[in-house]
Amino acid sequence: MKAYKKIMNGVAAVEKIVLSLILVFVTVITFANVVVRKLTTSQLAFTEELVINLFVLMIMLGCALSAREGSLISLSLIFDRLKVKGKKIFVIIITVANMVFWVLLLKTGAEKVLAQMANGKRTFSLGWPEWVFTIFLPIGAVFLILHTIEFLIDVMTNNADCVKTEEGGND
Repeated sequence: MKAYKKIMNGVAAVEKIVLSLILVFVTVITFANVVVRKLTTSQLAFTEELVINLFVLMIMLGCALSAREGSLISLSLIFDRLKVKGKKIFVIIITVANMVFWVLLLKTGAEKVLAQMANGKRTFSLGWPEWVFTIFLPIGAVFLILHTIEFLIDVMTNNADCVKTEEGGND
């Protein structure tokens, strides 16, 4: 388990770096587009296409990092009132439901990417293959699956904050 946690810490660190770089890049190109629009009568058409698709990747990676902390898989109103055993059962139920959704997202995303590769369709502004952006969905789904499993393991081994009491022990 320690090796898995060490690997997942590395994965999360890479995700955070990627998210930071995307945020900076999106901010810069959006600002550049605004400046060009104000100074000229045209705009940088590719920026909208790029920003929208990079936001998809940001959302997927952000959700994965939230799943790592258990932020995606709890209904606080119910979850906070449960004892440790109840929380563990609740996390198992929610994890199964989430995993079904993430696997479905992975499957349909991968099928869409393969279909786009086969038909050779390209994006309007950049002229890039569409699958270059669509692949963000299955990639995000993989990270969601990994971090959801990580959180479940943390809960079952009493390493998640949500199953520890204020005194530092377990209920």
